[in-house]
Amino acid sequence: MKRLVFAAACVAMGMVMAQESAPAPEAMAQEKCAIEEKDVDTMMDEFISSKGWTEGLNTKPDGSKFFIAKGSGVVQAPRNSQQYISSRVNAFNKAMLEAKKAMVEYLGVDIATETQKAYAEGSAVNPKPTEAQEVAGKLKQFLFAKINKKLAEEGIDPIKNPAAAKAALGKQLNSEQYKKMISTMARAQVLGFQACCTFEGTPSDGKGEIGVVAIWSPKLQAMAASIVTGAPVPPVGAKRPIRDQISSDPATLISTFGVQQKIDETGDLVLVAFGQAGGVSESKMSAKAAQTKARQNAMAAIREFAGEQVAVATDTLEAESTEEFENGAEVYENESSMKEKIAATAARMNIAGIAPLKNFKFKHPINGKMVYGSIVTWCPKQAGQARALKRTMANPTATSGSLRPNPAGGAAAPASGRSFNAAGQGADDDAF
Repeated sequence: MKRLVFAAACVAMGMVMAQESAPAPEAMAQEKCAIEEKDVDTMMDEFISSKGWTEGLNTKPDGSKFFIAKGSGVVQAPRNSQQYISSRVNAFNKAMLEAKKAMVEYLGVDIATETQKAYAEGSAVNPKPTEAQEVAGKLKQFLFAKINKKLAEEGIDPIKNPAAAKAALGKQLNSEQYKKMISTMARAQVLGFQACCTFEGTPSDGKGEIGVVAIWSPKLQAMAASIVTGAPVPPVGAKRPIRDQISSDPATLISTFGVQQKIDETGDLVLVAFGQAGGVSESKMSAKAAQTKARQNAMAAIREFAGEQVAVATDTLEAESTEEFENGAEVYENESSMKEKIAATAARMNIAGIAPLKNFKFKHPINGKMVYGSIVTWCPKQAGQARALKRTMANPTATSGSLRPNPAGGAAAPASGRSFNAAGQGADDDAF
């Protein structure tokens, strides 16, 4: 097994035997470990297992419930492309859609099925629409190659002379057709759904993936509701300042996406959103634009956390047919198809109090392209302060005392053939 030369942060990945004895996740984020080359599904499964969780609904020791889902997305851009970094962001968003799909389908899914089987022999065998279509379709089948060879030996061109080809095949003795169609649909409002931990895996000889283990809990939903209503959220046990909880390790930062709820030094719950973007070139203007896009991605994560309408539609078809001919030939055809659409819609919403925490930039170890990152925060206290400031600015004669918040508002050089595996910064277990 290859060892990664690029050190990754050992976030709240569960390198412990029991959840109760684990150190605080923000402390674990500072530890270092070598991560072996693994696919993201393996990394996600190991993380979930190490926590003692299972996919789906889980129960805490105090009896409260929380829901775990996972998803992954492929980085489609070539690794040497200037758009590789942006494609990683797309891969994370696709991964989150998959996780949201799991949540929505758990809440309720409409399922429809249709299964058909038909058998015919002798004169009851239904003919194909045309002789040309019949012969051309059979030529595509593996077993028909033998028949085609026989026809050629007899000087028959099945394309130019389909009638002669049909006659050479002999009478169709029997046929069987089977088809099963499965259709599922699900739709639900999803709020308070956060990225618990994200993972990045790029093998040395293939496309990379971004994986996410996502979580919902009543505590997270209460914070999402606060964004909409302005209702205060009760404080919990105090921890370190949020800035001190953010890892400085490049591998950790560039592999962290989405929003996480954390606890600050006063015990207040705080949303911390991580956004990333890549530049279209290496110029300073491009870098500035990428930083702006990264901030937008971070703010979008907060909006999505506040609530989305998620709709999922999946159609699957499995079909096969067998035809037997007088000369002993048998033709087998198989058709398999799947179509899936996942849509998550968040309408426009005014969110006051989103504040910048930190910007960063690091070269991605796979191709040396710069990753621009932006970290922003939101909490009810900040929202109240922002609304108070807005009122003050709208009234130039107001005193400075009006600024009191409304209590209700509450790098490595690129190398070809390299692999890269990393885990992003883990969420705080105590915060959800």
